[in-house]
Formats: sequence, C-alpha cells, structure tokens
Amino acid sequence: MFSFPPQYDRYLKAAQARGIRVLLILDFGNTLYSGGEKDAPATDSERQAFAGYCREVVGHCRPFGVNHYEVWNEPNSSTFWRREPNPEDYAKLLEAAYKTCKAADPGSTVIGCSTSGADLDFIGRVFAAGGGRFMDAVSFHPYCQPVAPELVLLKDIAKVKNAAPGKPLWITEFGYPSHRGHTGVDEDLQANYLVRAFLLARTFPAVERLFWYDFQNDGEDRDEAEFNFGLVRMDRTPKPAYAACKTMVSLVRDLPLAEIQVIGKTYFLRFDHGKEPLIAAWKLGGSDTTEIPCSKGVYRIIERDGESRTVEAKGELLEVAVSEKPRYIVRDAGAPGS
Repeated sequence: MFSFPPQYDRYLKAAQARGIRVLLILDFGNTLYSGGEKDAPATDSERQAFAGYCREVVGHCRPFGVNHYEVWNEPNSSTFWRREPNPEDYAKLLEAAYKTCKAADPGSTVIGCSTSGADLDFIGRVFAAGGGRFMDAVSFHPYCQPVAPELVLLKDIAKVKNAAPGKPLWITEFGYPSHRGHTGVDEDLQANYLVRAFLLARTFPAVERLFWYDFQNDGEDRDEAEFNFGLVRMDRTPKPAYAACKTMVSLVRDLPLAEIQVIGKTYFLRFDHGKEPLIAAWKLGGSDTTEIPCSKGVYRIIERDGESRTVEAKGELLEVAVSEKPRYIVRDAGAPGS
C-alpha cells in the first residue's frame, strides 16, 4: 500500500498552476526490501519492488502534469548508492524503472545516470551494460566551484557528449555556494557565474536542460557550503543571483544562438532577435573596453541585474565595457527608426 503525503500534492498542484514543469527524482531504497534507505536494489526482487514504486509514483503524479523522471541520484557515489557504486547494477535498475515508467505514462521522459561530476567511467560502463536503451537523456552534475565555468564546464559537457553519443544531455544539478570556505564564492561572483554558465551551456545543442542548485539556501551558517547554494537566502531575501537569473531569462528566453565568439578572454554570444541580435558580453578576469560591429542607431545596454541605459552608435562600431559581470546589448525598440 502506497501513501502520498498531501503536502507533496499541494506542491505539485501549485507548480502546475504556475506553469512550472517538475523533474521528479525516483529514489532511494526501502528498508522493507533492502538493508537501508540508501542501499541500492541489488537483486531482481528488489529491482521489481523499486519498479512497483515507480509505477505508483508515475500514476499518481501524472494528473499533476509531471512527466519527467530521473532514476536515482548520483549512483556513482557511495553516499547515495550503498554499499559500493556498481554501473552494471544501475543499468539493470534503469531498465526496470524505464519500462515501468513508460507503461504507466508512454509520454514520460526518463533520465539516466545522474552522476556526481562528469564521471565518464561510470557513464561508459552503464552504456556498455545496455543502459543507454533505457534512458531518454543522460544527466550529470558538473559542479566546479570555485573555478569559473569557462574553465571547466564546457570541457565536462564535451566529454559527456562523447561518452553518450546521440543522447540529449541534462545538467540536473549545477551551482556555486556563496559561503566563506575555500570552495565558496561571494554573492556577486555567484550571480556572474550563474549567467555565464547558463549562456555557455547554450553553445552545446545537445544540452537540453540546466538546473541550478538550488532556489533557497538550506541554512544560516555562512561557513557551510551546503547551506549557501540558493538564489535567495533562508529568509527569502534575494541574492544578486536572483535578479541576474530573472534578467537573463526575460531577455534570452529561448532565442536561438547565432554565434559565439571568444577574443582573448572576452566572450560574445549573439542570439537571433529580429533585425538586430541580442548580444551577451563579458570578460574572464579583469575589465576592458571593446568595439562591437553594429549599424547606426540607439542601443540599450542592460546590466546583469536589469538596470539599463541607452547609447547611440554613430558609426559602424559600438564601444562597450566588458568585465566579469555579464551585460547585454540590444537595439532600442523604442528609439526612432528602430
């Protein structure tokens, strides 16, 4: 007999009402079938019990608009897959879960791997064991704090893309903690890295989703990394990352990426935006001024957090300051002749 606490249903209903799509993680073990909560299913009977759980969850959540499911969390880590990570056993669990989810909701999307980091050995062994047939996309968690995303994220995406050819990629956890430890970043840098990571991920068509971890801080201790990943603090006051994310989403949305250009350490991403592109620009380390080719007219410079000003391009070049903080350049739609 399965029981679904009403607070979860209220959460799913609220998300559905707001047009928020939910990715639901199917995990962990159950003490009725295995030794402990996070003990991984290790026998056929335990895997069938897990499949039964998947069937009940998918059937219950489908009316709330939920149809995206990730099988387990970081099974390459002994923290979550006890007692020792086993890619071949995970592939067997993935098969059982995939078949059950598809039977309960043929339109469901089932995500596999969900590795801590870009674990190519684990992902490769899951595929070698046949697990690739039982996932609609590959997920991974390429945390790289406190290193800038330009230096690590793109390499990790490329590696996983090569390890899972033809599969869409979902980055289902990524973030930077704004704590005081040696792996932390300050809140302003967290906001910079958020925008840059999302925009850089757009340069890989294989990346279908990137999820920021997480929305709200999990505690008050400024020295604890796990408490400080949020876009907002525990009291729900926004960090700079909240405004940065809001600005980025409102501007970039699902605009097609037309071009990425890297000149030295300066990054330009051009998105199709009618007659004139939307340009996102920043520099990895330091600050500088640069010239952007453009037609004559009035342009709007939009800062990372949404503040804006207009500038006029009188020739064919627009001089723009670039720094660690991303900014956007777009033709001012309200100007005469725009």
